[in-house]
Amino acid sequence: AYNSDISGILKETTVLTPDNEVRVMKNSELEYAYRNSFLKRNKKYIVLDATFELQKGNVEEMKELVEERKQKRISTQPLDLPNAGSVFRNPEDDYAWRLIDICGLKGYKIGGAEVSKKHANFIINNGNATGKDIHDLILFVKDTVKKETGVELKIEQENNFEKIYLTSE
Repeated sequence: AYNSDISGILKETTVLTPDNEVRVMKNSELEYAYRNSFLKRNKKYIVLDATFELQKGNVEEMKELVEERKQKRISTQPLDLPNAGSVFRNPEDDYAWRLIDICGLKGYKIGGAEVSKKHANFIINNGNATGKDIHDLILFVKDTVKKETGVELKIEQENNFEKIYLTSE
């Protein structure tokens, strides 16, 4: 968030390789990129330890920054309602929320699932949404954005999204 991530402070990590070898990997070996890394592509590596290099700073300034960011999130995201955070990754040089918004999908509902009126990249549960409601709404939004803008949105949650929701009724 806010143009920073863990790669900026991770110095090295100790991993267990698929060959059961313990290996220390430097930050540069982890090949960080937007939503990607060596470890993400090589899921059989197990992280055992991580060393971070933090910078000293003014405690009051840090507290102020944290509070500022907290207030920004409260004012722009539907944190007062059940949701699973951002649904889609931002496409290169654009924002998923903007594409969803220009398609007129804020407030669109399927069952108890709704595209948040506060932030279009959040799907909220109005209290009675089923997994199928959420699944169907995500796919509807994805399809609508593709049809109307030509942009293929990618779902943030990666763990067999189709399988999980289509077989969990």
